[in-house]
Amino acid sequence: MLAFLYFVQMLINLPKMLVLSWNNMIFPPSDSSQHFRISTVSPSLWMTSSDINANYRTLNLSICHVSIQVATWRIDDVIVDGTSCSRILKIDKLGGQRVTVDILKAHGEIQRISEVVKSERKFWMVSIGDSFSSGQGNPDKKSENGKKAEWMDEPCYRSTKAFPYLISRHTPNSALSFLSCSGSTVENSIISKNGQLEHLQRLITAHGAPPDLLFLTIGGNDIGFTDVISLIQRDSKITDKFDMRFFFVSHQIDRVAWKLKEMNVSRVVLLDYYDATKNEKGEVDGSCGAFGRVSLPNLQLADRKILQRLNSLLRRKAAEHRWIAVDTTDIFRTRGICSSRSLIRSRNESMMLQGNEYGSFHPNEEAHRLIAERIVKTLEL
Repeated sequence: MLAFLYFVQMLINLPKMLVLSWNNMIFPPSDSSQHFRISTVSPSLWMTSSDINANYRTLNLSICHVSIQVATWRIDDVIVDGTSCSRILKIDKLGGQRVTVDILKAHGEIQRISEVVKSERKFWMVSIGDSFSSGQGNPDKKSENGKKAEWMDEPCYRSTKAFPYLISRHTPNSALSFLSCSGSTVENSIISKNGQLEHLQRLITAHGAPPDLLFLTIGGNDIGFTDVISLIQRDSKITDKFDMRFFFVSHQIDRVAWKLKEMNVSRVVLLDYYDATKNEKGEVDGSCGAFGRVSLPNLQLADRKILQRLNSLLRRKAAEHRWIAVDTTDIFRTRGICSSRSLIRSRNESMMLQGNEYGSFHPNEEAHRLIAERIVKTLEL
């Protein structure tokens, strides 16, 4: 009985099976290689509500893996200028658009590839903090021939060579709100009126959701690294003068954590601060003159009682607030400012690259690349 029913079902479906077989002979299933290769233009910058609410996304579409001989490109049947095999196009982010390309084949034949291209949801990253994450010391274009150095944002010394930008460029389909600003403290620029967190709140409101990932560098200006260098040049009793500052910095970090919690920002990456004091042997060294007239014992004291203490505080706060702590100690362990393989900008380098000394004592371009690689590996991006 079951065999009879199976036979009847085959007879019922026979016409459909014949049509399907015929279609597959005349129109073979498309080869998956005959599709556009799509990548984002790196990276999208979400600095304003208008950036987020834009009705299009910029994508790079390539058909070069099929052919470099292209006749025409079309978006929704509208011809787009140019015949290169790779094009940067603006695609409607809501419903997507049909992109068609005609490829020139041998003997004048034309192969047409056409598909609806949609803009996927962006992976949104935000950078909050000071000159460490802004990229101070690494202008996009250095100062030369009387021309000023060029930056993504000159007042904040934001650079495309900074680790947040490098990570966003590495991450497919990402958007970056690059809010870090050189000179920022928690009180002044981060939680202040019209500060970085207020800016972030406006972006969250426009997007309708918090960012997927937030990079945070805070504490260095709050503890007063500049004051540390000044004090150790004339006074060996520096630790007593900084005890209250550590209590203050701890409270300031908590204030940032509470604000981020209110905004439902849950995935936060907190970096510790780089060590500029070590030479290629891993020893505290000021012999290159970068620290002025600081004695070696005072420099060792500052490293042990200020920098290491601050980084311990940052790691403890990261654990308290369930943030992801990224330890950069081994990156700079033998590559401080007096090392033969330094990752730290000297005053002379800063003057040459950006025409002022503000970039000195900051990580150089290679350092930011290594930090970016460390974060990518830690987060498995």
